[in-house]
Amino acid sequence: MGVARVFRFPVLATVLAASLLLAGCGSSAAPEDASAGADGDGRFPVTVPHAFGETTIPEKPQRVVALGPNDLAVAQAVGAPIVGAMQNVTATGPVLPYLDPLPADVLALDPNTTLSLEQVAAFEPDLILAVSAYQVVDRATYDRLSTIAPTVAFAESLYGASMQDDARQVGRALGEEEKVEELIAAADARLAGIRDELPGLAGKTYLFGQARGEILPMVVGEQNQSTAFMRALGLTVPASFANAPASDDLAPGTVGLSYEEVGRLSEADLLMMTFAGDGDRAAFENNELVRRVRAVQQGTYTPLTLDQAVALQAPNVVATGWLVDQLRPALEKVAGAGS
Repeated sequence: MGVARVFRFPVLATVLAASLLLAGCGSSAAPEDASAGADGDGRFPVTVPHAFGETTIPEKPQRVVALGPNDLAVAQAVGAPIVGAMQNVTATGPVLPYLDPLPADVLALDPNTTLSLEQVAAFEPDLILAVSAYQVVDRATYDRLSTIAPTVAFAESLYGASMQDDARQVGRALGEEEKVEELIAAADARLAGIRDELPGLAGKTYLFGQARGEILPMVVGEQNQSTAFMRALGLTVPASFANAPASDDLAPGTVGLSYEEVGRLSEADLLMMTFAGDGDRAAFENNELVRRVRAVQQGTYTPLTLDQAVALQAPNVVATGWLVDQLRPALEKVAGAGS
C-alpha cells in the first residue's frame, strides 16, 4: 500500500484539518504480535514491526516523546511518562480539547515549523511515538529520529489502519496492551450506544468535506478512518460517491467537487464541512447553489470547527466520546429526519 499521500496547505498549523483528507485504508491490520522478552514485568524487550522495519524497545519506556496527536492521546490515557509532545495543530490552543492539560515544557514542539531533531533530542527520550505523526512519513526522517531513540511508526501508512489498530501499535510500544484494549472497548461501546440511542441513523447518508478555494474535497473512500467512524454510527456515504476514483491531486479516497457540481451534496442526509482558509466558509455558505442543498434547507448541514474536523478526519479511541458529543446535535437531527 505504501505511504499515504497527504496534500498540505501553505500554513502547516492547519495541516491535519486544513490539509484534510489524508489517505486511509482502515482495513489494514496492525502486526499480529510483538516479540516479548523479560524485564521486571515480563514484557520487555519488545519488538514492534512498522512501515520502516521494526523497532526493539529494550526496557519499559520512562521518557516518551509523542509526535502525533493520536500518539499523545493514547499515551496520556494509559499513563505513559510523556516528556515531549507536539502541540495541537488548530488555533484553539496548544492542548487537544479532549485531553487533560500538559505542562508547556512538554507541549514544546511547534506544528507550524519543520520538525526539529535537536528539540526532540533535548527531551532525552527513550521512546519516540510516530504512529500518527504527519511529519514522519518518509524513511529518511524516521532514520534520523531513530538515532535519537527507538522510534515506532505506523504499521503500513499514515492513518492507514483503523483507529483501534493504531492504538494497539502505541500500546505495544509502551507495554500497555491491556490498558489500550480497555480504551478500545470503551470507544466501541460508545459508538454502539449511539446506534442504540439513535436508531434513526441506520440507513442514513452523510458527506464530510472541506471548502478550499474553488474545490470541495469530500472524504468518501470506504476505508478512510473517518468513513469507518461514521459507518460505526450507522451512516454511509451516498451510493454515487462510494469508492469513487480520487480526483487529481487529492489523496486516495477523496473526491473533489466544483461549485458547479455542488448539487450532488443533496444526496446526503447529513453534510459536515470544514474550511481551509479565511473566507472559505462565507464563500461556501453564501453560494446560491449551496443554499439549495437539501441538508442546508433541512437544517442538517453542520459546519465543523478545526478541532472537530481533525478528530473526525483522523479519529482515535480516546477522542471518540468527545467527538460523539460534539456531533450529537447533528446526529439527532438526521436520525429524526423523515422518521
